[in-house]
Amino acid sequence: MALSKAEFLPEELIIDIFYRLPVKSIGRCRCLSKHWRNFLSDPQFIKLHFNLHANTQEEKLIIVTDHLELHSITLNHHMPQNGEIYGISRKLYFPHISVDWGYVYASCNGLVLVADSDNVQFLINPTTLKCHKIPTLSLVRCWNMYGLGYNVVSDDFKVVVLSFPISNKENKTFTCVYMYSLRKGLWEKLENSPYDHSRFHLCSGAFVNGALHWLACTTSENSTTIAAFDLSVDKFSEVPKPTDLQNYCFMCIAALKGCLCVSTNLSPSMDTITFWIMKEYGVKESWTKFKITEPSFDVSRTTLVCSIGDDDVLLDVDVEVVVYNMKENQRKNLLIDVNPINYDGLTFVDSLVSPYFGSETEG
Repeated sequence: MALSKAEFLPEELIIDIFYRLPVKSIGRCRCLSKHWRNFLSDPQFIKLHFNLHANTQEEKLIIVTDHLELHSITLNHHMPQNGEIYGISRKLYFPHISVDWGYVYASCNGLVLVADSDNVQFLINPTTLKCHKIPTLSLVRCWNMYGLGYNVVSDDFKVVVLSFPISNKENKTFTCVYMYSLRKGLWEKLENSPYDHSRFHLCSGAFVNGALHWLACTTSENSTTIAAFDLSVDKFSEVPKPTDLQNYCFMCIAALKGCLCVSTNLSPSMDTITFWIMKEYGVKESWTKFKITEPSFDVSRTTLVCSIGDDDVLLDVDVEVVVYNMKENQRKNLLIDVNPINYDGLTFVDSLVSPYFGSETEG
């Protein structure tokens, strides 16, 4: 039976329902009509929808398989079976792009920075399967670290690259800084970093509180520091370290539940890894310590990947990914149905955010 005009839902109520729907449901609703497609594709709607769901979205993995394919992994960690957690993979296929994928570099707000086997880089949304090719930045004979973040002031996603030479015969350490603005669509070379970034493992910048963070050394005192690149001013500053930590005891840096997190290897036991979480950004006294003890872990080869749920964290233990429940102090193996090249541990959340600025037609 057809509804009369009086029985139709008010548009304000329909819009409120749309804001509460998950990302994939929004994608289906875009097919309802041209009117709703335009509304549900509007950048303002997308921004508000992401902010509403940002703290409730569960993270997914994104990996390159041994067949040089990109796959997203959904983790079924709420229902572990026999101490194991299963991950369901989905091959990511982008229309008009046929490449061998090679690297996953960084992620932010549902966008992921990836590269093919020739290091041609793309910003992708693994949920909507939108893809934007980034102009080539030619860096020869350099080690490079990448970061991806969002500047809320300018409403702009930025890719930051820290680059330093592979060989340093003169023993002079310098790190070049390059930045790509999605809004401008171009690369800029910024001032060199005031820190030495060559002493630590190559890693993605941890995006917290509007800044990308890397472990580094001060060039004057040669001491370990946490270098923060503020995307609103495009400048480096330092974040206070946990008290009483020695130099060079840091192992990795990551974002954990929206907070900055570092791991250390100060424990006399080789089966214990210590993590510090900065509960209130920039406040030294807010660093909180927790430990994970597992006889099968090699502390020197264990890095934090991300949190999944309230009590589980994902760890890379010597190129094997495991899930550790901090409440139960129990390890759980992660089984997925594809073979990855490596577990560099990048995660993303579902979002409608576009990987290109002001267009819905590319990729």
